[in-house]
Formats: sequence, structure tokens, C-alpha cells
Amino acid sequence: MREYTPPAPGENPDEDDPWGFVTARNPRPANEGSDSALDALIDESAPAPERSRIDAAGDETAMDALRRRGRPMAWALAAVFFFGFITEVVAAARFISQLGAIALVIIYIVGGLALIAAALLQMTWIDRIPRGKALVTVTIGYSIIFIIAIVLIANESTTVWGTGLSWLVADQLNFLLPFIIWSIVGDLFNAGEGRKIYPWITSWQYAGQLIGLAVAAVAPLILIPLGLPLWTLLVVCPIGILLVGILLPRGLAGRAISRGHGRDESLGESLKQTWQFVGGVNAFRALFYASVLVFVAAQTLEASYLTSANTVFNGDDAKLQVLYGATAVIVFTICALLQKFYTTKIVERFDIPGTLALLPVAAVIAAVLIALGIVTGPTLPLIVVGIICWWIARWSVGEVARHAALAVVPDEKRARVSFVLGVVPFAAGLIVAGLITWIVSAIGYPVVAPVIALAFAALAIPPSRRMVAAWSDALLDPRLRRRKRLNG
Repeated sequence: MREYTPPAPGENPDEDDPWGFVTARNPRPANEGSDSALDALIDESAPAPERSRIDAAGDETAMDALRRRGRPMAWALAAVFFFGFITEVVAAARFISQLGAIALVIIYIVGGLALIAAALLQMTWIDRIPRGKALVTVTIGYSIIFIIAIVLIANESTTVWGTGLSWLVADQLNFLLPFIIWSIVGDLFNAGEGRKIYPWITSWQYAGQLIGLAVAAVAPLILIPLGLPLWTLLVVCPIGILLVGILLPRGLAGRAISRGHGRDESLGESLKQTWQFVGGVNAFRALFYASVLVFVAAQTLEASYLTSANTVFNGDDAKLQVLYGATAVIVFTICALLQKFYTTKIVERFDIPGTLALLPVAAVIAAVLIALGIVTGPTLPLIVVGIICWWIARWSVGEVARHAALAVVPDEKRARVSFVLGVVPFAAGLIVAGLITWIVSAIGYPVVAPVIALAFAALAIPPSRRMVAAWSDALLDPRLRRRKRLNG
């Protein structure tokens, strides 16, 4: 391991300091002078020099100052997950009740391919244009697709197609849009600040998820007596997402978020550069392989949970929606409590890679519980406890540690690297889990699915250990060097 030598007087620390990611910086402007209507909407050009953080904070504590800076992103994440989780629960329960286990096969395989396709479409411009413009573009696109899906659902002859489309887009929304918002968070906070502020921002994310899930769980008890179909709840989603795209850039006006690198790149060039970064840093390469394996296991377990519950409820979409929403409410309530009292301590105790290495272990425990639940009945409470074990690990310490790991990635690569380390493993998990669910459904032995998931979870442990071993050396890799002053 090479030692870091501080720059001599007169040397440029921005170029030579491999630990530059732990200091404050302002993203480099690019594409300045654009006079498009969209640029005018989110005017982010050349903000005036900010006051020092001490002066700006005044009598505020350091944590109060960090929260004030992070509040727009926290509220935006809460809103995105509120609308996204409402849509996912309603659409998933309705689609599974309509088609049974084949619904998961369709959604998982098509959804995984759609996620990869959407990520590829965004790879060439997501880091090239200003973050605010990327946010507006994506929210407008998703709002339009949601409106189309609702129109299809309202028509009896196309209602199945519309329900499936709603579920697909909800999956996309819950993954791709938060990555853009978290990239903005990474622009505004260095890694040292991130250890303190990320759990607080994530707690707002939990709040949005909790309220959205609670609304979805309670909705059948209100809408059915009123004679309203459950899908009418989906109308709130396109309106809310569009508002996020309009209001968040205004809340960030004058803030130093990335203006993009401004270079035109082909898809091949963008993919090559991104994989050279991920594959060239041993810790990130190991994280990628571990993530693919653990998400294959996780999505297979989620499919087992949903198909088992649908069997117990004999295809009743209202009961399935209530169970799905109520289970997730329990999960995110526990996650919120962990976030408030323990998550920061866990991340500090195990460090970022050690915390991420806990996920395969959680998936192993969940697989054993779900397999036992299927063999003994199915015993729904045991199956629910199993999926809760995975969801808690994934959405609490796993979520914080993953975003903290991405905070060390240079600004001009962060969104694309987020896609590779976040979207691709989840999409691969969906596709493989869909194939496993199809095979298991065909042979008629549902316990096979969690057994296969157990094998994938166990296979994820060795690369997780390699990631932990390689992390310290990775932090000295020049590819992780981030500039401190990018406005000059």
C-alpha cells in the first residue's frame, strides 16, 4: 500500500490529493451559456461564492447546518418513494391477482430488461448534462408513462396491460430517480459529511415509504365501501412526480450542483469508461459481483413470498395488497428506528464494506425461514418473518452503506457508476428470479425457489469478503480522486 504524502507548498492539492473526496468542493460548471427553456426553468449557472460554512451556520450546530443544506433532497426522496411505493403495492397486488405466479415471471423478466434498457438510454447523458436538467427530463418522462398506464387500466379490454405497465414503471421510478437525487446529494456533501447526514436523509426516505405503504394498505378499507376501484389511487403518482421535477431544482437554485462534464459520448464509450472504473477498482468489482448474486437471491425470495401469500388468499387482490403494504410498514418502521439509534453506529463499527457484507448473511437467514414456511404449510407468518429479515437489512444499513460507498466516486462518473452498481445487479436479480419462478411454477414444488435463493446468497459471501479486504487499498486508487475546487 502506498503512503500518501501531503503536497508541498505551491503544489495543486486538487490534482495530487487522493483523499480529496473528504473535503468540501464545488462541482465544475459545464455547458454554460445554454439558453434553452429547460435551462431557464432550473437556472443553475455560476452561483455566487458561498459563505464559509461557519459563517453561514451562525448559531446553528454543525448538524443543523448539514440538515438545512440537505432538506430539499430529503423531502424529494420522501415524495418519490411515497408515490412510487403506493403505485408498486397497488399494481403488484392487482397484477398478481389477475395472472397468478406468471405475473411475477412477466414483470421480473420484462422489468429487469426494461431497467437495463432505461439505464443504457441514460448512460450517455446522465453525467454530461446538469443534474437539475436530468431530474426534470426523467420526471416528465415517467409522468407521461404513468398517465398512459392509468388510461389503459381504466379501459376494461386493456386493464391487464395497464396494470403491468404501472408496476414496471413503479420499479423504474423507485430505482432510477432516487439515483439521480442521491447524485445531487453527493455533489453537495463530501464523504466525511456524508457519514453524518446520509442517515438523516435516509430517514426521510423511510418516512415517504412508510406513509405510501400505509396509504396503500388502508386504501381497500376505504375505497371498496365507497364503490371505487383500487386502481384510482394511482392517479396521485404522475401529479406528485411532476411536482418533484419542478420544485426540487427551484429549491436548489444557487447551489453548487454538478453542471455535467459536457462531453459528447457514444453508448459504447460511456459503458467502456464506466466498466473500466468499476472493474479497475478491486473493491468495486467485488461489490458488483456480490450485489448481482445477492439480488438474485433476494428477488427469488420476494417472488416466493408473494406467490405463497397469493395462494393463501386464493387470488384476492385486496387481501394481498393489505398484507404487502402492512408487512412493508412494519419493515420501514423498524428501519426508521434503526436509522435513528443504531445505523450510524453499525456503519462506523463495520465500516462501509463490512456493512455491505452483512447483506448476503441476511439473505441466507431469510431463505432458510421462507423455505421452512413453505414446507410447513405454507405457514404465512414464518414466510413474512423471512422476507422482513431481508428487507430490514437491505433498506436500513445496506441502503446507507451503498450510498456512502458511492460518495467516493468522482462527480463526473457517479451517476453512471450508480447505475452499474445499483441498477444492473437489481435488474439481473429480477431476470434470473423470474426464470427461477417460472421453472418452479412449472414443476410445482415451491420450496425449490428459496433453496436456490439460499445457494445464491451463500455464493455472494466470498466476493463480499474480497470487497472488505480490498477497501483500504481502493481508497488510495487515483481513480477515486475527487477535486476540491471545480469551479475554478
